[in-house]
Amino acid sequence: MFKVFLVDEEDDVHDPAGFITTVPTWTVDETFSIGSGESFRILEIKTEIADELLDAGFNGVFVVEPA
Repeated sequence: MFKVFLVDEEDDVHDPAGFITTVPTWTVDETFSIGSGESFRILEIKTEIADELLDAGFNGVFVVEPA
């Protein structure tokens, strides 16, 4: 399982802030849906993340926009 933190293009935290997936190889421009049915497109994938996010169990950060 991989836990990804979600932010928008201004680095504002998205609501919901996290996305859990079993897929380890996401790429920019892919889309995904969350439990509420909302879909998002990945604009950027950040792999260098703050220690606080690592401590909370996050593996990376997706910059997203509604799809």
